[in-house]
Amino acid sequence: MLVTCSRALAAGLFLLAGAALDPASAQRRNDLFTVSPVPVDVTAENAIAARDHAIAEGEQRAFRMLIERLVQPDDRKNVPKVTAAKMNDLVQGFQVAHERRSGVRYLADYTVHFRADAVRQFLTNAGVSFAEVSSKPVLVLPVYTLNGNSLLWEDSNAWRVAWQNSNPGTGLVPVVRPLGEIEDLQAIDASGATAGDDGKLLAIAQRYGNADVLVSTATPRTEGGTLSGIDVATTRYTPGSPGGEQHFVVNDTANPGENADALMARAIGDTMQQVEQSWKNASTPDAKAGGVLLARVPAASLQDWVAVRDRLSGVPVVRGSRLISLDRQGARVELHYIGDPQQLRLALGQRDLELSGNDPDWVLQRRAAEAAPVAPAAAPAAEAAPH
Repeated sequence: MLVTCSRALAAGLFLLAGAALDPASAQRRNDLFTVSPVPVDVTAENAIAARDHAIAEGEQRAFRMLIERLVQPDDRKNVPKVTAAKMNDLVQGFQVAHERRSGVRYLADYTVHFRADAVRQFLTNAGVSFAEVSSKPVLVLPVYTLNGNSLLWEDSNAWRVAWQNSNPGTGLVPVVRPLGEIEDLQAIDASGATAGDDGKLLAIAQRYGNADVLVSTATPRTEGGTLSGIDVATTRYTPGSPGGEQHFVVNDTANPGENADALMARAIGDTMQQVEQSWKNASTPDAKAGGVLLARVPAASLQDWVAVRDRLSGVPVVRGSRLISLDRQGARVELHYIGDPQQLRLALGQRDLELSGNDPDWVLQRRAAEAAPVAPAAAPAAEAAPH
């Protein structure tokens, strides 16, 4: 059972039976300021006391996980401790799954939703820089090199199975796994993926919301017929915009007693850690830096400008925008931002906006319209917990 509740009503909702929210619905709500799963296991004088301690402990643990997601390792020591009263301001609510209890013990997995504005203000007041924007999703194409053959869509591709079974999290870089339908097979094959064929990468990306593409090629190492390790070479592509590829390498050696499934799961975790750290390095602006930028927005109609304006509202590093003029050729807009222009360009790109040019001739426009993404399978209807 998974229960959704506000923090204030948490204790009362634990007593209600049958109020469930489908986990797939909870997954769709995940964002930069949502942390899941947060396991808790608390023993106290009775189950009620254990549950109350678990709530407090779970929120503190979730906040530490959030800081690890948002803040660079060297800056985490500057994050102030959060009191119980302050946690009330930071936590919006949480969900409970896999709840188990005995007379004195309470176990569960929490999903904690933080108030984005409150967390941003808390870190800003402390002078701590943090990642302001999550990456657009990455579509993973797992290629497995075995006996000289490169496998992608084949059932014998153990690396693809490992990615399907993995839980790389919903941190700074959301992960999308392809369905492996006939249209996917027609869009790209293993050779096209490993070669970084931009046309084929674009074709598969268009099927999944124009996501970036992560081509992850794994090669197993064996000694005496036994799996001894795995080498993973991963490249992140932005289809349609070649030249900005990022490369990541993982060489993991099997631990004593570690089977193939566990080794591959560890290699996936190590790979995603590099991918997320790279994104954090690029997207963490200096809160003390920033500026004002005047850009031209080509627009054939008022609707074109409105579409750009609406996308701007979802870019956290843009602290404000002001329309200077609007005519038949387009608009001129003033952007107030934090960080540097390159970080602004990166953040805009996650909303499919392109910023080109230089001072004083900046141009801001939507990326060319792409094909409609594949609609994911509908999740079962969810019954929301009462508030």
